[in-house]
Amino acid sequence: MSVTKYHSRAPVKLTTVTPDDRLPVASANITTKFREAFETLSPENWTTVTGAGDIVQVDGNAAAASYLSISKSPWDAGTETSLETVARFSMPVEIAVGAHRSQATLGQEFALEFVDTDAELAPVADLAISSVTQSASVLTVDTVADHGLVPGKSIGIRDCSNQLANYPALVVASIPSPRQFTVTAGPGGTIPSQTITNPAGAKGSVYFRERFGRANDGVSQIFENATATNASYYIRSESGDALPSGTVIGNHAITVGTTASVQTVNAPYTYAFSPTTEYRINPQADRVQTSDVAVDAVGQSNNRVLRTQVCPNPSKEYKFRIRATNNKALTVLTAKVVSVSKPGTTVGTFTTATNHGLTTGDLIVYYGNSNVAASAFPNLTTATAVTVLTPTTFTVAAIGTAATVTGYGGVISKVQGGNLLSALGVVNNSGVNATLSTLTSGQRQLVLTGAAAWSGLSIGDYVNVEGVTNVTNGATLGVDGAWKVANSVTTALTLVPCTAAFAATLPADFVLTNSAGAVIKRTCLRLSYVRVFDYERQRVEVLARPSGDIAGGAPVVVQNSPAVTVSSGTITTVSAVTAITNALPAGANTIGNVNLPLMTSVADIASAAITTTATLAAVTPGFGIAYQVNIPVTAVTGTNPTMDVRIEESDDGGTNWFTVYDFPRITGTGIYRSPFLPTTGNRIRYVQTIGGTTPSFTRAVNRLQSNGPVLPSRQLIDRTVVPNTLNSTTPVLLTRDCGNSTQLVVNMGAITTTAPQFQLEGSDDFGATWYAIGTPLTAVASSTVQVTVSSINAGAVRARVSTAGSGATLGWVAIKAHD
Repeated sequence: MSVTKYHSRAPVKLTTVTPDDRLPVASANITTKFREAFETLSPENWTTVTGAGDIVQVDGNAAAASYLSISKSPWDAGTETSLETVARFSMPVEIAVGAHRSQATLGQEFALEFVDTDAELAPVADLAISSVTQSASVLTVDTVADHGLVPGKSIGIRDCSNQLANYPALVVASIPSPRQFTVTAGPGGTIPSQTITNPAGAKGSVYFRERFGRANDGVSQIFENATATNASYYIRSESGDALPSGTVIGNHAITVGTTASVQTVNAPYTYAFSPTTEYRINPQADRVQTSDVAVDAVGQSNNRVLRTQVCPNPSKEYKFRIRATNNKALTVLTAKVVSVSKPGTTVGTFTTATNHGLTTGDLIVYYGNSNVAASAFPNLTTATAVTVLTPTTFTVAAIGTAATVTGYGGVISKVQGGNLLSALGVVNNSGVNATLSTLTSGQRQLVLTGAAAWSGLSIGDYVNVEGVTNVTNGATLGVDGAWKVANSVTTALTLVPCTAAFAATLPADFVLTNSAGAVIKRTCLRLSYVRVFDYERQRVEVLARPSGDIAGGAPVVVQNSPAVTVSSGTITTVSAVTAITNALPAGANTIGNVNLPLMTSVADIASAAITTTATLAAVTPGFGIAYQVNIPVTAVTGTNPTMDVRIEESDDGGTNWFTVYDFPRITGTGIYRSPFLPTTGNRIRYVQTIGGTTPSFTRAVNRLQSNGPVLPSRQLIDRTVVPNTLNSTTPVLLTRDCGNSTQLVVNMGAITTTAPQFQLEGSDDFGATWYAIGTPLTAVASSTVQVTVSSINAGAVRARVSTAGSGATLGWVAIKAHD
């Protein structure tokens, strides 16, 4: 058969097309529809491989909540659970996943990935280490053989006798030689500043954190740090290196929608978690785009990554896969404790139910003794060294105060890489008593009564209960294992078995029994749905059409917020608009201010003399996303006059204020300008501190508003820190998201005896704890010195006198955060 094609206006035969010449066109755009709501977990849809101690099961019983829970064991490091679709897909494809987690922990990784179905690459063996050292935040590793690594490779370190070096997740920073590499950061950010000397014992091994499970082509979104709003993206083509998001030789994570679960119903025995965020992956032949959007929301999606330079091979067949991994150096549970005793001293002797596997000098934490009084066996929440006596006994030098006492139960954990068990979800309660019963439905139920109210747990969370023993003889009560929270009311925690297999192992019911034990929250990845649609991509050519041809127009969605409505009449030409009453804030009262990129200057303080310290009332920014402040000073009088000007912002309407930029001290006439600063608050003010004898400054303060994006920066200048007093500190400078470099500058006058040292410090918990950034800076007499630390993004920074000076006169200390 032949097909004849004709011109639309005349029956003139143009050409003949045979069936072999015709292009295949799908009658429908979407060719494969894969929709999984996890009402069940069917082997017809999924191939599942479950790691040791992990749980994979469908959960949820209310408010249409049905989700697959992939729960990682707190006992087992180096394990992986994977699920992959039986269905296969061709690019281009659209993937949408409703994923959420019970908690986020560094060293546990959850990957959502679209990977090819070809034979996987050969596994890579761990690399033996010959030397491992660390100075400040630079870890240097030498390997026994050529390592074959490249900057940006995702790795970890295991089995080093110096546990501080057992980092669960790192990224290679540099390759000084074929058998040496350095590390400064990983998915948790810059590694802690500390000193590690090459241990005399085991050096350990380097292991590879696989980004695609050894697949040749694909896209992977990995939740790999302790921040619920972070994920790392990786793309591989033709077995090449994985192209990461974030900082290639540092933290690969970028900001995404949160993985926090939403508890839609909070009631006993009601399990109703749903996702906050839908994550989307769109691999196409010439690009890969990832995005996310709030679940059940009408707002726009948030684009996260667009890659065109590296794309998976579009001619291959693909599958969707989920991988849940405990890294090999994850801090996990080590052994259950039978008893602990003290012979009238603080030295505690531990006896474990199984071989503990420790060596003298190892660092542990301990939770869940039957007697947690200060004079007995309070929880050891910080890393504590042990002395090994036998394979099942060891001592610690100090637990509680000196006493003659014996306690029972609980669990120990060997601390790896400085990551405490608290990060894995241990619940810091004590004095646990237990009751095991059977409900009328046949459901077994365990009630744990703590000395304090239970916190950090939600109904539906999975936990491990470990080291539950009878306080009279140390015998196990037989209830250790995985449970689900059914209810929590102050000190009473009600649990039901996570699995039927575990329920079958439980002993007979028993009444309230004085006991011991620890509760550890399990990390669960919850999947409410997975949708994968592969489709036929259609190229669309936009042709010229008459302006009034509605049929030729492309569909457009107008985001009209705030709404602008013309109720009647016609708008033809607007020649000029000079003011808009009650429509815009001060400083933005013309159309030009709002719509044009031209920068606008606002006089926040008109030119006038100032003779005493004053703070300007709050100013509301008029428009734009950035501003520069300039201070013209036209006259200065007095003896040794000084003027210090600080820019402050408030993000709560003027109730609380934080420092944005300190000008260097002004002592004469001139014009003084700040850099362009991004607007981060909703109010601005200026603190003007005047010094000297009868000082007077004639000055104005002008603010140049801009719509152009600028790099974030902060600057603090302090003259109050006391260089001759140990641990004297500067005020705190908030620096979150203000670039990746922090600079400390110290200006000194005379030093008669001892030069002080200043340590730059950071905090990520609102100043509760501080850690060192870089190495101390030694002041120099009558000089200005500085140190700059890169790849740091602390929430707050300050400078502390780490070595007190003697006879030292301070000029000033400056802290700068910038890119």
